[in-house]
Amino acid sequence: MHSLLKAFSKKFVLLVSITQNDPNLARIALENGADAVKVHLNCAHFASGTDFGSWEAEKEKIAKVAEVVRPHIPLGIVTGAEVVPDAQDLSEIRQFGFDFWDLFANHIPPEYLKWRELAHMSAVGPDWTPEFVQDLVSLGVDVIESSIIPRDLYRTRLTAADLCQYKRLVRSAGVPVIVPTQKKIRPDEVQYLQEVGVSGLAIGAVVTGLGTAYLGERVAAFRKAIDEIYR
Repeated sequence: MHSLLKAFSKKFVLLVSITQNDPNLARIALENGADAVKVHLNCAHFASGTDFGSWEAEKEKIAKVAEVVRPHIPLGIVTGAEVVPDAQDLSEIRQFGFDFWDLFANHIPPEYLKWRELAHMSAVGPDWTPEFVQDLVSLGVDVIESSIIPRDLYRTRLTAADLCQYKRLVRSAGVPVIVPTQKKIRPDEVQYLQEVGVSGLAIGAVVTGLGTAYLGERVAAFRKAIDEIYR
């Protein structure tokens, strides 16, 4: 079993989506309690405003991130959005030692679903349906990322309506569901996600900010909140 899936089987998972492919950010995340770290390629990241380049452009930085992360916790990769790596780059990525990939369902090349050396995480958007999620899982997706908040509601507060949506998605998926911080989720609200069946939280720019200034204290605050659930 992949390391990320083992983590989901044991506890509520704290994944940190670093806002740049920077080993210093990865180190801060690790030292403050992250259970997994995620890097990116080939996309303009909406929440952080970062433009991530190709595998060729990013791989040296990602290799330095991997040196920090992989001896301790799982490292995952978003390989792109509309643009995905070519065959040669994909071969390198598959052999690099990532634990999981994470892509929106409408960006997943079908061949990725055959990669058993990486766990499969698929994001679904605001237009998701229970049937669509169930079909994704039937194709071999291991984890669903609940990216269901419309962009005009980013950075707004978590509501009961959001919890109902997450609960419905959990009920539909039958596999771990992880919630990204599209909403400005507070550490003290993690308990509500866990109570509706969510299996993990992916924190990024909306709550960590950009760069190193607040990353450590915010990862640590979420780590503390998660640990308190199990006391």
